[in-house]
Amino acid sequence: MKPKDKFYEQPVFINFVLLITNLTLFISKYIFGILTNSLALQTDAFDSLTDVVMCLIAFVGIFFSKRKPNKKFPYGYYKMENLISLIISLFIFFTAYNIIVAAISSIIAFINGKHTNIEAPPIVFYFIAISLLTTLILALYLKIISKKVNSPIIKSEAREKLLDCFISSSVIFGFIGVFFNFQVLDSIIALIISIFIIKGGYEIFLASTKTLLDAVINFDQRTELLNMIEKTQKIEKIEKMDIRSYGKYIFLELEISIRENFPISRINNLKKSISEDIMRKFPLIFKIIIIISGEKKEIIKIAIPLDNNDGLNSKIANHFGESNYFGFLEFKDANLLSVQIVENKFLYEEKRKGILVADWLISNKCDKIYLKKALNEGPSLIFKNNFLDIEIVQFETLIDVLNKEKDINET
Repeated sequence: MKPKDKFYEQPVFINFVLLITNLTLFISKYIFGILTNSLALQTDAFDSLTDVVMCLIAFVGIFFSKRKPNKKFPYGYYKMENLISLIISLFIFFTAYNIIVAAISSIIAFINGKHTNIEAPPIVFYFIAISLLTTLILALYLKIISKKVNSPIIKSEAREKLLDCFISSSVIFGFIGVFFNFQVLDSIIALIISIFIIKGGYEIFLASTKTLLDAVINFDQRTELLNMIEKTQKIEKIEKMDIRSYGKYIFLELEISIRENFPISRINNLKKSISEDIMRKFPLIFKIIIIISGEKKEIIKIAIPLDNNDGLNSKIANHFGESNYFGFLEFKDANLLSVQIVENKFLYEEKRKGILVADWLISNKCDKIYLKKALNEGPSLIFKNNFLDIEIVQFETLIDVLNKEKDINET
């Protein structure tokens, strides 16, 4: 069982820390921006406000992710997060627009000889240093946690905080410009920061719009995911694979074909096995929807452990791993296509003989194996996980298996 994350590694705690820190930075930056009449510091405050917004959106996502899907909302309430994000992105654009207008007006006024009066007391520099240190500590905390819990989302938040450090540090140059009677530098920096705010707002707007329109997203590991699914035993064909985003959650919709005679009772086990394998390797995928349809497999391959090599008269071995040979029968409908008898290359292995043979048969894409006795737990589990059918019989020779398979296919 996977150990439970410590409280400081859990999403709710991380988002709470981010919310309180960003809210404090926004309020304090905005107050100092008003008191000093610094447009750059006010703009930096609104950059912190976008981080506050993202934290609130994350809390909305956490809240709605706990609500179960129902008949009206079969995919759950994840899009609520995107709807709120879309509205907020419009607010970000409006804020950035007002800042740009004010900054350009200030630059034009400076060119016309009208200087903006900006105060730069020493306490402002102390405040900027403290806010930079706070943001840097937060970025390091997120980076450490992202490595520990292997979270790409937290890792991206850490990068975002480092970018905030760069933006906030640029405000210092605006105040340095005040000492040299070059107040317009404050407005120029405000203009530059507002571009970053627009970029952040655009990313929120674009991601939200795509999700609300049910757009299929570009998943970086799509090819790797496709190859992994194709290698799953008993899957004949991937009919369709769509990857969509609902909030920060990624949904995988998969339609696959399996062979027609695959046992219905084991379909749920197949779905569970595929889902677990995918989520283990691709932790970003939050939910998997699998639709399975039957497709008749043209060629069926059967394995039988044998004592000797005497063609169809070969005797069936009592022991699986200890058998001298393995016979392979290939059928197409009721017609025998080929008979092959191969030496057991793991016969003289001292350890894990049965497991090695089981893996070998799976790699040979066998569909069924006939045995005289039940298997040990290791080989049995391998066959079960790979959905290979096991049939226990009291037949004596290979021809008995051949006759039974002909009867099955003719029925």
